[in-house]
Amino acid sequence: MNFVAPLVVFVLFLPPAIRLLVLASRTRQAPELWCGLYFLGASIGLPLRILGISLQLDDPTTAALAHVTGHVFFGGGCLAMAIFTQRVFHPDDARAKRFVAGLGCAIVATAAWSYAGGYLIVENAAAMMSANAVMIVPTAWAFYESCRYWRSMKKRHSLGLADPVVTNRFLLWTLWTGGISFLPAFALVARTILLTLFAAGTFTMEDADTVQPIALGVLRVVALVTLPPTVVALTLAFFPPRAYLARVRGGEAATGRAES
Repeated sequence: MNFVAPLVVFVLFLPPAIRLLVLASRTRQAPELWCGLYFLGASIGLPLRILGISLQLDDPTTAALAHVTGHVFFGGGCLAMAIFTQRVFHPDDARAKRFVAGLGCAIVATAAWSYAGGYLIVENAAAMMSANAVMIVPTAWAFYESCRYWRSMKKRHSLGLADPVVTNRFLLWTLWTGGISFLPAFALVARTILLTLFAAGTFTMEDADTVQPIALGVLRVVALVTLPPTVVALTLAFFPPRAYLARVRGGEAATGRAES
């Protein structure tokens, strides 16, 4: 059972990685390469991190190795996502380039802090929480930029000035990056609130047996609500069925008939 969740995540992230990297090999375009590297890093890093968490009680040595390797791959993938977002939305913006450089330094620094302090298998440690927070930023930034661009494209599409499939793809990317950012952010905020309450003396260690199952239950409900549309958006963005594309293009035709 320890391998089920890592395998699901691997299967989810690997196909877009392969598709984008193959596309990048043909087009020689940087955005496809960086986005493909994000999915590749996530397809290896996230499963290893999940595996490390599940093994930390039974096999601490293997868990620590999985955590270290997972952080390297996922951290590299997150940096690739930041570079992708900068290349697509702010190719000539010096501030965006400095932001990416700073984000890269933060990813390396928090990962080094976690490793040097021996906190890689302690999810509630300040070092690990800082590392997790920093690695949410790239997809959250991608969500913001994609949502902003989708709204602009939507207005242009209503005037017949934008391709409906491209406009829809920005919507799907917005839904994907929003979902993949929201879930870990929610878990991080919930963990921070609980730790703050424990530190303030509102909760005691004796209350943990009551509070932790409730918190995990809430997190599972949030995941059940968030993950399905997120996965669907990712699938439609990279592997849209012909019927779906025809429906998107059909909406444009219907709009054109209504305006005429």
